[in-house]
Amino acid sequence: MERLLKEAKGRIGLFGGTFDPPHWGHIRAVIGAADELALDQVAFLPSPQPPHKHNKVTSPYSNRCRMVELCLPLDPRFRLCLIEENGLPGTTLETILKLRRDGFTEERCHLVWLMGSDSLLDMLEWHKPDELLKSVEVAVMPRSGFPAEKAEARFLQKVTILNTPLIEIAATKIRNGEYSLSEVVPPQVEEYIRKNGLYDVGESS
Repeated sequence: MERLLKEAKGRIGLFGGTFDPPHWGHIRAVIGAADELALDQVAFLPSPQPPHKHNKVTSPYSNRCRMVELCLPLDPRFRLCLIEENGLPGTTLETILKLRRDGFTEERCHLVWLMGSDSLLDMLEWHKPDELLKSVEVAVMPRSGFPAEKAEARFLQKVTILNTPLIEIAATKIRNGEYSLSEVVPPQVEEYIRKNGLYDVGESS
């Protein structure tokens, strides 16, 4: 079942995150973005330790990667990208530069980084944001409460604002058992969470 991002061909969307766990909000938003942007592949990039979440506990990287892998059959365009697993600091720019060095050059494929409008509004806090926007196309999914038009003008003019929204499901609430698990994650992910005793989901939540 393993589908890794190996082929540098066509239009490739990149969607990074903690994925603790991956849920329907991620999946439906990415499918919508892939349709809107006519992407040939969409790679999920689980972060071993996101820079902005140093003080938050996350599930082991191997568990989060496996849960993403279980979501791949949901769309033939889905891929898993493990480029950050060997010690990359986790900044988006470093990830893009590593992909370029690994052969994902503009001559062979077109990369599109997918993010929510909340991330666009925080762009000043990102590592070398201007250099990042020169290195890759960035497409922004609107998120309620984070109006993209309020972003820095120099960033806003260099990104594509999508019609596809980022769907609101809070992973923290999933981990705390505040949702019915079967309603917010695919069945195979729910089974994995219960089998491995992840999160405080109860027996029938």
